Amino acid sequence: MKKKMVILFATSIVTASMLSACGTSTKQADSSSAPATTSSSSQASAPAATSSSSQTPAPVAKAANNQAPAGKTVEVKVMAKDFEFDKKEIRVKKGDKVKITLMSDDGGHGFEIPDYKVNIKGNGSAEFVADKAGTFQYDCSVMCGSGHDKMTGKLIVE
Repeated sequence: MKKKMVILFATSIVTASMLSACGTSTKQADSSSAPATTSSSSQASAPAATSSSSQTPAPVAKAANNQAPAGKTVEVKVMAKDFEFDKKEIRVKKGDKVKITLMSDDGGHGFEIPDYKVNIKGNGSAEFVADKAGTFQYDCSVMCGSGHDKMTGKLIVE
């Protein structure tokens, strides 16, 4: 029981430290990137509490600053079967965070996009940010048999 209390207390301290560190670094970004109406309304309601309550708005400001590209998360499931991918073309927008999940029922296959340094071998997933516009070839990265060369497709980043 005592060990659990110590672990809970230590976890709380670490969490509080991380949140306070986030609030300190994001406060500067928040004041430079937030619209004037947001800043003035928070200052008008609690001018003295702004510095002590920086933990609440910090996660929102930090999330906005970490995502340099303003994209969304796109999840794509690709089935590899009978020496082909079920998707010959994948379209995303530049700035999107892309999560590709490879599924294969008939043996060892892979999924590789060399330009994005993505290489999934077997059933698995990979994530990347589509930060370059253009058309990029993907193919099977595991020698899977006589139809291996036909396992190709295109990632189109608009």
